[in-house]
Amino acid sequence: MKLKQISALLLFLFVFSFIGFSQVEDEEVMFNFSGTRSIGGQNKLDFGTFKASKTLEIELKNPGKTEMKIGQISIPEGVAVVILNEVIKPGATGKIAVIIDPKFMKSGNFTKPLTISTISVDDKGTTITKTATVSLVGQLL
Repeated sequence: MKLKQISALLLFLFVFSFIGFSQVEDEEVMFNFSGTRSIGGQNKLDFGTFKASKTLEIELKNPGKTEMKIGQISIPEGVAVVILNEVIKPGATGKIAVIIDPKFMKSGNFTKPLTISTISVDDKGTTITKTATVSLVGQLL
């Protein structure tokens, strides 16, 4: 009789664990470049060919139900970043300006990684950190 009760208890725990995990919403960092949306590490921001300082914006969408903050940003040499919206409301979009100045880079083709982390807190109080890397590419004359 005890074996049946233990088996029933384990089955009960398994079912409720499975249901609980299936309802967790996985928030992803969404980026938007020139009207093209990309997700996660598959992003590329193309500066094209340029001589003078050039600025492009990255849009970050918050698909979650709570505020999302811009966390750490790993900035490569020769690149400057201006956070235009540090806190992004649920369903809203924030922006980060990425600036490349020829005074601080060698001429020629370049590919540089820019890593952005976002921080949000779910409705249960759990801190969620998401990180994505954007490849900055272009040719400096």
